[in-house]
Amino acid sequence: MPEVYFDLGDALSYIAELYDTKDSPTVDEYVEFLEIAGFEPVIEDDIARLFKFLLYLTKAKSVLEIGMSIGFSTTSMALAVKGHGGRITTLEMNEDIVPEARRAFKNFNVDDVIDIRIGDANEIIKKIESESFDVVFQDSSKRLYPVMLEDCVRVLKKGGLFLIDDTLFPVMKERSDWNDSTKAIHEFNQKTLKSGVFSTLLPIGEGCTIAVKL
Repeated sequence: MPEVYFDLGDALSYIAELYDTKDSPTVDEYVEFLEIAGFEPVIEDDIARLFKFLLYLTKAKSVLEIGMSIGFSTTSMALAVKGHGGRITTLEMNEDIVPEARRAFKNFNVDDVIDIRIGDANEIIKKIESESFDVVFQDSSKRLYPVMLEDCVRVLKKGGLFLIDDTLFPVMKERSDWNDSTKAIHEFNQKTLKSGVFSTLLPIGEGCTIAVKL
């Protein structure tokens, strides 16, 4: 049999080029519109595409996002749910970034389906009723991941999706160089296996976990 050649870098480049005109807005387009620097990292284009696919597939009506930042992931998910009457509730600690995010939401015509709640996500989520959301997306401070896990699952409806970004942090550094955030992600990954969800961790971006509440 002939030797099969597969280079991951070439594959990622091919995929990025293939979907270039479909991923709208892309991270670069979004950042270029806002003309803002020094913001918290946002999800990659391939993760945004995956999340949109899942939201279209499930026709999710209620989505809770934990960690809005400049609102790229919020906008991406809102574009996916708007057509079937869905809404996004997004939590953000940094009040200063909210006006910029609102400006982008209006530009991309999703401001009418996004509700922003400003404050400590760990405190806000405790006041949310159980089984309130079809989808929960966790992208807050990494040290909060294990702390908020129980509540994230609690507010999710049975059969709902739990989406988590950056879950491959532990393989990005030698264990001896792990910081508090990396340790928290490792703890979260282990706890997720025992939290009443069925999950899989995908090597996309810096790691993405997709789980369904049993």
